[in-house]
Amino acid sequence: MRVTLGLILLGLATVLASHSAHLHDAEEKLFTREKIEELKMTASFDVMDYESHPFKDMTKGEIIYKLGLMKNDAPKKTVVYGIANADLPENFHYKDKWAQCFHPIRDQKSCGSCWAFAASEVVSDRFCIASNGAINVVMSPQDLVSCDKQDYGCQGGYVDKSWDYIRDHGIVSDECLPYTSGSGSSGTCPFKTDKGTCKKGTFKKYKVESHKQYETIQDAKETIFTEGPVEAAFDVYDDFMSYRSGVYRRKSNNLLGGHAVKVVGWGKDTDGTEYWIVANSWNTNWGDQGFFKIAFGECGFDDSLWAGKPHIDVLDRFLN
Repeated sequence: MRVTLGLILLGLATVLASHSAHLHDAEEKLFTREKIEELKMTASFDVMDYESHPFKDMTKGEIIYKLGLMKNDAPKKTVVYGIANADLPENFHYKDKWAQCFHPIRDQKSCGSCWAFAASEVVSDRFCIASNGAINVVMSPQDLVSCDKQDYGCQGGYVDKSWDYIRDHGIVSDECLPYTSGSGSSGTCPFKTDKGTCKKGTFKKYKVESHKQYETIQDAKETIFTEGPVEAAFDVYDDFMSYRSGVYRRKSNNLLGGHAVKVVGWGKDTDGTEYWIVANSWNTNWGDQGFFKIAFGECGFDDSLWAGKPHIDVLDRFLN
């Protein structure tokens, strides 16, 4: 009896110690001046200074909470390069082709809503491009955060399920439903059905008629060049959080979580490295004015590239 009780108490003490260690790990500051200086010595990209680092005062747990991408249990496709298309330029940024459809960097703040920002931003750009600028509307990530019941708001979401929601239900404009989840609360959906009242403006749901995952890098480049940005999902390691400029290549083995972003173009570095040009949703004080470059194949970036086609009926009603 005493042996059994002793084993129980020992097990309980082990569990409590483990829980305490996890809590301490989540509550510690991820970035110190010393860590930033060490990273500057090894990174292949330019690293932010400690003084201007937007995450220096945040705990590891707070940073992880921003990384809201969820992954399906199904095996992930490994995307290959594909047959090179000689008609595509070596360097491309969508704003150079569709300047009127270029939309500013946004800020998801303290909510794991990257999946909602990435998808809604891609839809914003693609409607503008498909309509030759006639539908130049910033779409609402809040619609996805509060109303998409297949995903989990500030606790995270899936790339494919968010595109399912946009296809089946559509999303309203940011003017209609502004972003209010920056403090970490997903909020409640103000729309009982696919009809509702806007904070401002006219209620209209913008849908895609279909969506897909691209199976080669070349397919993704071709659709960016002809139809506009795509969404990407990738693994984030702690060194990425300190990116300022250059082409990101991972040096750290400390995986923090998954993240979703908008891919706006591509390029080739002086050493021949090909990279994606990407818009993040962490405001303009992070990275290169809110953008970053990441090498092809880095952190699983190429393995989850998605986009959808704007619903033609909506375009017809708007343009005719």
